[in-house]
Amino acid sequence: MKLKKIFRATIRSGAILAVGVAVAIGLPLSASAQQVRANWSKDAPFAQYKTYEWVPSEATNHPFYRQYVGEYVNYALTKKKGLQQVTAAQNPDLYVTYHFSTRDVMDWNTYGYGFGPGWGGWGWGGGWGWGGGWGGMSYSQTRPSPRVIGYLTIDLIDAHTRKIVWRGEAMQDDVTKSGNAEEKQIAHSVYKMIDRYPPKMKHD
Repeated sequence: MKLKKIFRATIRSGAILAVGVAVAIGLPLSASAQQVRANWSKDAPFAQYKTYEWVPSEATNHPFYRQYVGEYVNYALTKKKGLQQVTAAQNPDLYVTYHFSTRDVMDWNTYGYGFGPGWGGWGWGGGWGWGGGWGGMSYSQTRPSPRVIGYLTIDLIDAHTRKIVWRGEAMQDDVTKSGNAEEKQIAHSVYKMIDRYPPKMKHD
Protein backbone atom coordinates (compact mmCIF):
# COMPACT_ATOMS: atom_id res chain seq x y z
CA MET A 1 0.00 0.00 0.00
CA LYS A 2 1.04 3.59 -0.64
CA LEU A 3 0.94 4.59 3.03
CA LYS A 4 3.13 1.68 4.06
CA LYS A 5 5.72 2.67 1.48
CA ILE A 6 5.64 6.21 2.82
CA PHE A 7 6.11 4.92 6.34
CA ARG A 8 9.13 2.81 5.34
CA ALA A 9 10.59 5.81 3.52
CA THR A 10 10.06 7.79 6.72
CA ILE A 11 12.16 5.35 8.71
CA ARG A 12 14.97 5.51 6.14
CA SER A 13 14.96 9.30 5.91
CA GLY A 14 14.86 9.51 9.69
CA ALA A 15 18.41 8.24 9.74
CA ILE A 16 19.42 11.19 7.57
CA LEU A 17 17.76 13.82 9.70
CA ALA A 18 19.94 14.44 12.76
CA VAL A 19 17.73 14.22 15.82
CA GLY A 20 18.12 14.20 19.60
CA VAL A 21 16.51 11.92 22.15
CA ALA A 22 12.83 10.92 22.23
CA VAL A 23 9.81 11.88 24.75
CA ALA A 24 7.67 9.69 26.88
CA ILE A 25 4.60 9.42 28.95
CA GLY A 26 4.37 8.48 32.60
CA LEU A 27 3.67 9.24 36.21
CA PRO A 28 2.42 12.68 37.32
CA LEU A 29 4.88 15.40 36.39
CA SER A 30 5.87 16.09 39.96
CA ALA A 31 6.94 12.47 40.42
CA SER A 32 8.99 11.72 37.33
CA ALA A 33 11.33 13.40 34.89
CA GLN A 34 10.34 14.31 31.36
CA GLN A 35 12.42 15.47 28.42
CA VAL A 36 11.07 17.05 25.24
CA ARG A 37 13.05 17.93 22.12
CA ALA A 38 12.49 18.81 18.49
CA ASN A 39 14.62 18.87 15.36
CA TRP A 40 13.97 19.83 11.76
CA SER A 41 15.29 20.23 8.26
CA LYS A 42 16.72 23.69 7.66
CA ASP A 43 15.73 23.54 4.00
CA ALA A 44 12.03 22.74 4.53
CA PRO A 45 9.48 25.39 3.40
CA PHE A 46 7.51 25.44 6.65
CA ALA A 47 5.56 28.56 5.71
CA GLN A 48 4.07 26.67 2.75
CA TYR A 49 2.70 23.77 4.78
CA LYS A 50 -1.03 24.29 5.26
CA THR A 51 -2.58 20.80 5.29
CA TYR A 52 -1.73 17.33 6.59
CA GLU A 53 -2.86 13.71 6.47
CA TRP A 54 -2.17 10.93 8.98
CA VAL A 55 0.05 8.00 8.00
CA PRO A 56 -0.50 4.84 10.11
CA SER A 57 2.52 3.89 12.18
CA GLU A 58 3.69 0.31 12.51
CA ALA A 59 6.52 1.16 14.90
CA THR A 60 4.60 1.06 18.17
CA ASN A 61 4.22 -1.65 20.77
CA HIS A 62 1.32 0.12 22.46
CA PRO A 63 -1.70 0.55 20.14
CA PHE A 64 -3.59 1.68 23.27
CA TYR A 65 -2.02 5.13 22.95
CA ARG A 66 -3.42 5.79 19.50
CA GLN A 67 -6.72 7.00 20.96
CA TYR A 68 -4.85 9.73 22.83
CA VAL A 69 -2.01 10.68 20.48
CA GLY A 70 -4.20 11.32 17.44
CA GLU A 71 -6.68 13.41 19.38
CA TYR A 72 -4.13 15.73 20.94
CA VAL A 73 -1.91 16.04 17.87
CA ASN A 74 -4.95 16.99 15.78
CA TYR A 75 -5.99 19.59 18.32
CA ALA A 76 -2.50 21.07 18.55
CA LEU A 77 -1.96 21.24 14.79
CA THR A 78 -5.39 22.61 13.88
CA LYS A 79 -6.28 24.84 16.82
CA LYS A 80 -2.82 26.05 17.80
CA LYS A 81 -0.92 26.00 14.51
CA GLY A 82 -3.66 26.64 11.97
CA LEU A 83 -3.10 23.54 9.84
CA GLN A 84 -6.00 21.67 8.26
CA GLN A 85 -6.44 17.91 8.30
CA VAL A 86 -7.35 16.56 4.84
CA THR A 87 -7.61 13.29 2.95
CA ALA A 88 -5.18 11.82 0.42
CA ALA A 89 -7.44 12.97 -2.42
CA GLN A 90 -6.88 16.57 -1.31
CA ASN A 91 -3.10 16.40 -1.83
CA PRO A 92 -1.83 17.20 1.69
CA ASP A 93 1.36 19.16 2.23
CA LEU A 94 2.46 17.00 5.15
CA TYR A 95 2.09 13.44 6.37
CA VAL A 96 1.90 12.96 10.15
CA THR A 97 2.84 9.79 11.97
CA TYR A 98 3.92 8.82 15.47
CA HIS A 99 5.93 6.07 17.16
CA PHE A 100 5.52 4.95 20.77
CA SER A 101 7.58 2.36 22.59
CA THR A 102 8.54 1.39 26.13
CA ARG A 103 11.56 -0.17 27.80
CA ASP A 104 11.60 -2.04 31.11
CA VAL A 105 14.39 -1.10 33.51
CA MET A 106 15.26 -2.16 37.05
CA ASP A 107 16.48 0.21 39.75
CA TRP A 108 18.06 -1.03 42.98
CA ASN A 109 17.32 1.00 46.11
CA THR A 110 19.15 0.50 49.41
CA TYR A 111 17.39 1.12 52.73
CA GLY A 112 19.10 0.93 56.12
CA TYR A 113 19.84 2.32 59.57
CA GLY A 114 22.77 2.39 61.97
CA PHE A 115 23.92 3.35 65.48
CA GLY A 116 26.26 6.09 64.33
CA PRO A 117 30.00 6.39 65.14
CA GLY A 118 29.82 4.73 68.58
CA TRP A 119 28.67 4.97 72.18
CA GLY A 120 30.85 6.63 74.83
CA GLY A 121 32.98 4.62 77.33
CA TRP A 122 31.60 3.08 80.48
CA GLY A 123 33.57 3.55 83.72
CA TRP A 124 33.51 3.16 87.47
CA GLY A 125 35.46 5.66 89.57
CA GLY A 126 39.26 5.57 89.69
CA GLY A 127 39.67 5.43 85.96
CA TRP A 128 38.36 1.89 85.55
CA GLY A 129 36.23 1.60 82.44
CA TRP A 130 35.51 0.23 79.04
CA GLY A 131 36.55 2.74 76.43
CA GLY A 132 35.60 3.02 72.80
CA GLY A 133 31.97 1.98 73.23
CA TRP A 134 29.87 0.23 70.63
CA GLY A 135 29.74 1.78 67.17
CA GLY A 136 29.38 1.18 63.49
CA MET A 137 26.50 -1.25 63.84
CA SER A 138 24.16 -0.87 60.88
CA TYR A 139 21.59 -2.67 58.81
CA SER A 140 20.78 -2.24 55.13
CA GLN A 141 18.70 -3.98 52.52
CA THR A 142 18.71 -3.57 48.76
CA ARG A 143 15.44 -4.06 46.94
CA PRO A 144 14.61 -4.06 43.22
CA SER A 145 12.34 -1.29 41.92
CA PRO A 146 11.08 -1.88 38.39
CA ARG A 147 9.94 0.97 36.17
CA VAL A 148 9.02 1.51 32.53
CA ILE A 149 10.53 4.23 30.37
CA GLY A 150 8.27 5.50 27.59
CA TYR A 151 9.25 7.16 24.30
CA LEU A 152 6.93 9.15 22.03
CA THR A 153 8.02 10.50 18.64
CA ILE A 154 5.94 12.61 16.23
CA ASP A 155 7.14 12.98 12.64
CA LEU A 156 6.02 15.50 10.04
CA ILE A 157 6.90 14.37 6.52
CA ASP A 158 6.92 16.47 3.37
CA ALA A 159 4.26 14.81 1.21
CA HIS A 160 6.15 15.62 -2.00
CA THR A 161 9.72 14.70 -1.06
CA ARG A 162 8.72 11.87 1.34
CA LYS A 163 11.37 13.10 3.80
CA ILE A 164 11.00 13.96 7.46
CA VAL A 165 11.12 17.73 7.86
CA TRP A 166 10.28 17.98 11.57
CA ARG A 167 10.48 15.56 14.48
CA GLY A 168 9.29 16.04 18.06
CA GLU A 169 10.45 13.59 20.70
CA ALA A 170 9.57 13.01 24.33
CA MET A 171 10.81 10.68 27.06
CA GLN A 172 9.27 9.99 30.46
CA ASP A 173 11.30 7.98 32.92
CA ASP A 174 8.38 6.10 34.53
CA VAL A 175 5.21 5.09 32.75
CA THR A 176 2.15 4.85 34.96
CA LYS A 177 -0.52 2.19 34.80
CA SER A 178 -3.25 4.76 35.41
CA GLY A 179 -5.12 5.50 32.18
CA ASN A 180 -6.16 8.94 33.37
CA ALA A 181 -2.59 9.93 34.21
CA GLU A 182 -1.31 8.52 30.92
CA GLU A 183 -3.77 10.62 28.95
CA LYS A 184 -2.68 13.78 30.77
CA GLN A 185 0.96 12.99 30.15
CA ILE A 186 0.38 12.37 26.45
CA ALA A 187 -1.45 15.67 26.15
CA HIS A 188 1.35 17.46 27.99
CA SER A 189 4.05 15.84 25.85
CA VAL A 190 2.25 16.50 22.57
CA TYR A 191 1.58 20.14 23.38
CA LYS A 192 5.18 20.75 24.44
CA MET A 193 6.41 19.20 21.21
CA ILE A 194 4.01 21.04 18.90
CA ASP A 195 4.88 24.31 20.64
CA ARG A 196 8.22 23.94 18.85
CA TYR A 197 6.52 23.91 15.44
CA PRO A 198 7.18 25.65 13.16
CA PRO A 199 10.83 26.02 14.12
CA LYS A 200 12.25 29.45 14.78
CA MET A 201 14.96 29.87 12.21
CA LYS A 202 18.13 31.68 13.23
CA HIS A 203 19.70 33.91 10.62
CA ASP A 204 23.20 35.32 10.71
